[in-house]
Amino acid sequence: MRSLRILPTLLFVSSFFACSLVAQSPDPDCNRPGRPPVNPKLCKHSNFFEPAEVWDLQTDARISKYKPAGLAYDAYLPVGYDLANTIVLINRATKDVVIVDTLGDRETTASVLAELAQKHILASTTNIPFRSLIYTHNHIDHTGGVQGFLDAANRPPCTAENPSTPGADGVYDADAQNPNCLPVIGQADIVNAVVNTGTIVGTIINQRSSYMYGSYLLPNGIINDGIGPQVNPGHSGFRMPSRTFTNQLRVHAGGLWMELEYVPSETNDELMVFLPDALNRATGSSSPNDPASWKGPGLLLSAEVIQGPSFPNLYSLRGTSYRNPATWFRSVDVLRKYDSWCMLPSHGTPLCGQQNIQTVLQNFRDAIQYTHDQTVRYLNKGMTIEELPQHIHMPQYLIDDLAPVETAKPPAITDPRDYLTFFYGSVPQAVREIYFGYLGWFQGDPVALDPLPPVENANRTVALMGGAAHVVDEASKALKTGTMKEVQWAAQLASLVMQTDTVDATTRESAVKIKASAYRQLAPPQTNPNWRNWYLSSERELNHLIPNAAINGGLTSRDIVINLPAEAWVNEWTMRLKADETMQRNVHSNLGIWISGDNDGFGPQGFLLRIRRAICEFTAVGNNGPAVAAGAQLILSMDRPTLNELIAADVVNHPGSFDAALTKLIADGRITVTGGGAPDAIAFFANFDPAPTQAIRLSSK
Repeated sequence: MRSLRILPTLLFVSSFFACSLVAQSPDPDCNRPGRPPVNPKLCKHSNFFEPAEVWDLQTDARISKYKPAGLAYDAYLPVGYDLANTIVLINRATKDVVIVDTLGDRETTASVLAELAQKHILASTTNIPFRSLIYTHNHIDHTGGVQGFLDAANRPPCTAENPSTPGADGVYDADAQNPNCLPVIGQADIVNAVVNTGTIVGTIINQRSSYMYGSYLLPNGIINDGIGPQVNPGHSGFRMPSRTFTNQLRVHAGGLWMELEYVPSETNDELMVFLPDALNRATGSSSPNDPASWKGPGLLLSAEVIQGPSFPNLYSLRGTSYRNPATWFRSVDVLRKYDSWCMLPSHGTPLCGQQNIQTVLQNFRDAIQYTHDQTVRYLNKGMTIEELPQHIHMPQYLIDDLAPVETAKPPAITDPRDYLTFFYGSVPQAVREIYFGYLGWFQGDPVALDPLPPVENANRTVALMGGAAHVVDEASKALKTGTMKEVQWAAQLASLVMQTDTVDATTRESAVKIKASAYRQLAPPQTNPNWRNWYLSSERELNHLIPNAAINGGLTSRDIVINLPAEAWVNEWTMRLKADETMQRNVHSNLGIWISGDNDGFGPQGFLLRIRRAICEFTAVGNNGPAVAAGAQLILSMDRPTLNELIAADVVNHPGSFDAALTKLIADGRITVTGGGAPDAIAFFANFDPAPTQAIRLSSK
């Protein structure tokens, strides 16, 4: 999944923030006072995550029967504590612990560790003998809670690897090579992915995610989030891996052998984990040098190649780079080649039994291939983005064939057909993205090459329709019919009126109220909580119930950005240049930044920012101090802890906080300015947008 941790500044959820993070027992009908009606399928789907519990592969009746005797480890899967799961592997002899995925925030991690200690799975919540932390991919619900595990560990983390020189494929014996530190392991592209969301597009994805996951609907508005109960509020961070690989890495950690394989799917840095029984027996294990030892049977950790109990998010409404479905279903085929007696997913409950696993994997990959192939078929017939969803529908047999699959809970509680029902992704949103992924935005009709601006188009269209008052009247009539198509039509008509700049305030407000009412009616039938949450969040926006303050945290959290390479934050400024102003003022200005000392293991580093009218060029010069001096008239020199304070002041979203911090750090002598003083530095940064302080409106335009 993302997806991510959102910290909306909502007064009306402050009491919820203080509550336990443990999910509550499922509500049989979900229809609580003040909540719009809920699709019964969506309500029942919550049973995959509620109540929160730690699944024990050794003792739970419906899954323990599949685990072979004599293995050297115990496996546990806490489900329902967060959007994503964490997977806990414990060596039975040494009690060393391997963690796969680290939840979404420090507070949730602490809650889960306390639960594990209460159940005597862990001896305590401190001084835990963790021997590796493995990220399956970059999304915040899988990485954001890492600091909670590091704080509880009995050894410090290993030094982060430089992302520009990823580790080699092959064998990594963490026990032998890093006995005194805690390795953090991920695929080679993971840091670049976190840089993308942390410093490039995180601001807009934070806001879109808050709509998709229902953050503005807390505490009573969320049913579930499709692949987990909900996104918890909390403090998210990141730790760069100390060991990466590109395609395959065989890892020995905590006395356990694991095969990590690159499986690009939901993300381009996805990895899966396989523990072959032959190499992980309590006695009589085979040699890791024997290729046959790696073939299985064994335990499969499927990451988000299988994206929980739902049709996958081939496109996420919050916004993502292109997820190639052809790559995704072939990664599912990688999972199919393993002889797995149980599959522990990153979302949802365990799925055990070789036949159950293979049935789900085959139908899951077939559903993805069908969606991909039929989209390509129809786009080659000339169909457009708007036409494709009308022609491509999920074959019902792929869903119905899952009915015999045995889930971890009885079928009356969790329906195996949910694995291909639209609880997270959907075919309509996927086919549009596949078109865009192959052909881009232009659909072939040159009417779209230079269209009228939206406001002018709305003005002309509304006038042609008889004026705004008439359009609002027609929208009101459509809304009152109550049918889905007519309610959608009402929302579209209201949107058209809202786009005009010639309508009077009273008529515009009538259109706003119609659109809000339409969204409240469109939400209840949805099985997909992303759609439901977005409708209801947009309704709140239109009714002026969304806070004005920008989201402080989430993907752009302080503890994420300060744990990225320094160049990520410095380079971000280039994308904040107020180019319209600098071009008009003919600005030519340079700034050098020099980071001294250890710099989190990177050593001294220098960077240049050069404004040439409408662009700002970023250059990394490494440890070449003279290059900084030669390339900039104004230079700021500091160590990494000082830079981190500057970053924190930038991302905190408080007006003037960055200028105030910069001025104070210079006055205190922690930042040395060469070629000027604090006013010169502030003047340079005035050419850029500050971090946003106002929430972005998505549905009011």
